[in-house]
Amino acid sequence: MPPPKKAAKKVAKKAAKKIAGHHHHEKHHQTKDLRRAYEHMGRLEVLGKSLKPSAGDTVAALTKLAQKEILEGNSKDAADLLRASEHLSFAILSGDSAGSGRVSAELEESIKEQFDELLRRANEHWEDKELHSNVLSGIYQSSRKRAAKAFKDAAYHQALEFARAAEALAHVKEDGPHKLGGGAKNLQLKSA
Repeated sequence: MPPPKKAAKKVAKKAAKKIAGHHHHEKHHQTKDLRRAYEHMGRLEVLGKSLKPSAGDTVAALTKLAQKEILEGNSKDAADLLRASEHLSFAILSGDSAGSGRVSAELEESIKEQFDELLRRANEHWEDKELHSNVLSGIYQSSRKRAAKAFKDAAYHQALEFARAAEALAHVKEDGPHKLGGGAKNLQLKSA
């Protein structure tokens, strides 16, 4: 066993390495999340060209929140907000595609399992939070409602995209209400 002084130095050195490693690990995640946000933003620019202005309002609101999160150093939240925007855009653009073809019973069962899992995860993460802004709550609730309606109507592409949007929004960590600025209207999702 090393003498007490050497043991204390060894422990301190180990702790310093751990802290440095944690800092490096955390910085790596921030960089990865910033890259994710950048990629989602690029896809949203392309998708935005096809969205009607009413649908674009929701995407624009989430994009504005994401930009604020980036400025505040919250790259993960920004990436999740933009991921939700991307899924909302696909859901809105897919419209009522219930008539796009029949699916086999096996595929329908797999779709149902995925749909249920997405909503379960969304519920689990959303319920863990105590405080949600009106904007995010409205978009989250609207996404869930639209997902359920689309699923009931067998518009499976749309249902899964709305469910993925809700699940992505549920991952956003709110330290306090996000504010879009004065006079922000209550946003609802509308089909293209």
